[in-house]
Amino acid sequence: MLYKVTSYMLEQEAVVEARDSAQAKRKACKLWGVSPSDRWHGISTMTARRLTEEERREELRKWGIEE
Repeated sequence: MLYKVTSYMLEQEAVVEARDSAQAKRKACKLWGVSPSDRWHGISTMTARRLTEEERREELRKWGIEE
């Protein structure tokens, strides 16, 4: 599943593939070079939501993957 992870502290967004929102946040931390347990920038400060089917198709189109 695709998740949109938002970090308001880092002012960044990323779309990652993960099995759940916790894994999505951890992957975003790795992508941004942040420790997941960091008090100010880690997973506790992030939100992750699963993309709807339409959003998923649109995101895959951006990546050059057509279904």
